[in-house]
Amino acid sequence: MIHLGEIYMADFGPAGPHPAIVVSREELNRGHYVLVVVCTSARFATRSKLSNCVPFQAGEFGFTADCVAQCENLLSIDKEHLDLRTGPMGTLDEAALQKVIEAIGYVMKSDCKPL
Repeated sequence: MIHLGEIYMADFGPAGPHPAIVVSREELNRGHYVLVVVCTSARFATRSKLSNCVPFQAGEFGFTADCVAQCENLLSIDKEHLDLRTGPMGTLDEAALQKVIEAIGYVMKSDCKPL
């Protein structure tokens, strides 16, 4: 079972593997194929102050390098692109997940809050 807030390495083809944060509801993640993720970027210095990004330090939640969740970069991806064999590299806590959801809301000009 894939859970909201889990972080997996995802294969993005030519862009290569990147950590991706699962943001789709758990009941939707039970399906056989598709879920929604937020992509991450290593452009920490450039993007960490933007309202549409959430910064993470190396060592937090399983991240191995400083990065940001690019909340404008939501993707619906097939589960086969996630490294399910290895499993999640980490899981966001409630406070970090709330920041990601709020940044998604900023992108959509909506007042998003986790349930």
